[in-house]
Amino acid sequence: MRPRPGAKANGLTADWKHPTEIRFGVGRCKELPEICWNLGICSPLLVTDAGVAKLPFIRRIKKRNREESIETEVFSDLASEPDAQSVNRGAVLFRKGGFDGIIAVGGGSALDAGKAISLAAAVGPSGIWSYAATNAYPPSTSRKIHPIVAVPTTSGTGSEVDANAVITDPRSHRKVSLCHPELLPKVVVADPQLTRGLIPYLTASTGMDALSHNLEALCSPLFHPILDAVALQGIAYIKDWLPMACREGKRLQPRVFTMAASIMGAIAFEKGLGAMHAIAHAIGGSFKINHGRAIGAIMPYVLKANRTRIREKMAHVARYLDLPHHDFDAVLNWIVELRRDLGMPSTLRMLGVRKEHVPDLVRLTLEDVNIRSNPMELNERKVRRVLLNAVEGKL
Repeated sequence: MRPRPGAKANGLTADWKHPTEIRFGVGRCKELPEICWNLGICSPLLVTDAGVAKLPFIRRIKKRNREESIETEVFSDLASEPDAQSVNRGAVLFRKGGFDGIIAVGGGSALDAGKAISLAAAVGPSGIWSYAATNAYPPSTSRKIHPIVAVPTTSGTGSEVDANAVITDPRSHRKVSLCHPELLPKVVVADPQLTRGLIPYLTASTGMDALSHNLEALCSPLFHPILDAVALQGIAYIKDWLPMACREGKRLQPRVFTMAASIMGAIAFEKGLGAMHAIAHAIGGSFKINHGRAIGAIMPYVLKANRTRIREKMAHVARYLDLPHHDFDAVLNWIVELRRDLGMPSTLRMLGVRKEHVPDLVRLTLEDVNIRSNPMELNERKVRRVLLNAVEGKL
């Protein structure tokens, strides 16, 4: 049996340094003024979504910053999934206002938007597409990309600890991952207390995203035993704590460990992701469906498609999770049961995807950069079969 945490949530505070500075622990949002001064930020633009912008802790952030002579303006004119229009509006405000840094607060969409706004302010709205992850030789920037501080309010995307910003390209209706080293936040304030108000629907969907990051990273064929260990423990934290976080959302301890699992997944997917994310990006770009719900719907079907290549790894996962049987089917059954217990959709049909949509989704999936690190090489025929199974619920 693996050890289970016994410390009180308020005592689980630490500073981590991988891949960036992470200040983890309850109440650490109070350190934002100090962080800003350390980074030379005296006039930040706080980027968040309209819902989070209304929460009391945003007013507290502005008040604490003002008391330390840090004037903070809020930009919250964001689409539910970040798109080029939202990024352009934020970049225009950033340049006109003479801001010198970004505080990105919220879930993955707000964090990605904040990073993309910093990039667009430096290279212009049309220039951001040169930094797509598929571009092996992105151009250098003539203007400074201002520092970013990330404050996640969900536990799932892990956007706070990577150098990517996923936004929707209106030309192709697909999600594009923009990549630049300076998009990695300089400091992450990971305060689990900020996730206590998250409703079960979002706790579940972001939690499934965190599970997929850890799971796909572990399944990636790239040899990296250190990140394999991180991903394995992240999966274990999801198993132990995500259902409780959904049932008892005000309890801090489940929030601490689900946030830790989210960060662990994002660190681990340095190894690469796979077809779960390639398909979910295709669906999200076409239908505006919540990313975590798309991930949850597709997850078992992708695992089955990869079965021959990941059988041994899944047996190891089953042993570590102490499942009834130590094999691939035990992990698959656990995920199906978890999905059902969290009230997640079990088919793509439940999300509005039909058979007639499959050809376009196949094309978009095969164009997504994440398909390259899938354990099994998936061609057009195999991706079509995965999607049709997921639409019809054939496991």
